[in-house]
Amino acid sequence: MVVLVKNKYIEMTPEEIAAIQAQVAEQMAEEAKRPLTMEEVVRLVIAKTINSITIDDETALRMVEYYPDWTAGTAYKAGDRLAYNGDLYKVLQAHTAQETWLPGTGTESLYTRIDEQHDGTKYDPIPYNGNMALQSGKYYIQNNILYLCNRDTGQPVYNALAELVGLYVEVG
Repeated sequence: MVVLVKNKYIEMTPEEIAAIQAQVAEQMAEEAKRPLTMEEVVRLVIAKTINSITIDDETALRMVEYYPDWTAGTAYKAGDRLAYNGDLYKVLQAHTAQETWLPGTGTESLYTRIDEQHDGTKYDPIPYNGNMALQSGKYYIQNNILYLCNRDTGQPVYNALAELVGLYVEVG
């Protein structure tokens, strides 16, 4: 078998491959028996219980690193929060996550990204990336264009803001 080691291709014998596989298996067995550190235990407990705490989205956003990461096969309840690619998402409807149901574009009926860092004023507009409910009187920005929402959407919308001019927003 040929393998790449430090940018060089080398030929490995079956015995060498078996030795490496044995070493990896031994390390995995040792890791499985290693006592967890206090920090590891605390993080596990927090990740398992954080969604049972009632807090607002703005506070939750400040704690994104403590929320569990999105994982395929996990059963989520409506209202659960989860982390994905550094962003915080809220689950909109109960479901069991599938490998192709990643938070973001295409799964807007399952997740909404939480973005409470901006107050929606002309000088601190809310970045719009789709899958957001728009609130009347708030400013949003997309593609470096400022928009003022003049009518609540009531539920998340997915269109580009340029497509919603005259319906929900006006160029600000």
